[in-house]
Amino acid sequence: MAKKDYAKELMGYLDDNDKYKEEIPGPGKGFDVMYWAINNTGACPSKEKELMALAIAITMRCEGCMVQHTAGCLMAGASRDEIKDAISVATEMSGGPSFVFGAQVLDIVDQLLANDKFQQMMKQKQ
Repeated sequence: MAKKDYAKELMGYLDDNDKYKEEIPGPGKGFDVMYWAINNTGACPSKEKELMALAIAITMRCEGCMVQHTAGCLMAGASRDEIKDAISVATEMSGGPSFVFGAQVLDIVDQLLANDKFQQMMKQKQ
């Protein structure tokens, strides 16, 4: 099976998100406001929230969610080992399918960390 280019997929998802917000501004921008409010307030730091979201994305089998929340985890400072813990929690909660999707997330991590454009995005975030 050919490997996917997850950095390219991430950029496509981000473009799609922008298009959604442009075409359907009420819910699109509302979702954006909700996302930022959740990730920038509360008792848990953003990194922990992104790790939770990643575990949920794996159990929901949402590839777009996995790509975007893997990027979110990395941008929030999560290590590969912390992401592996999130994969383990997803496996605990949903069993076999998380084995497949958990391995896919590790591939996403490796590809994003090796991608120059994503590295630039991470530097801009800091």
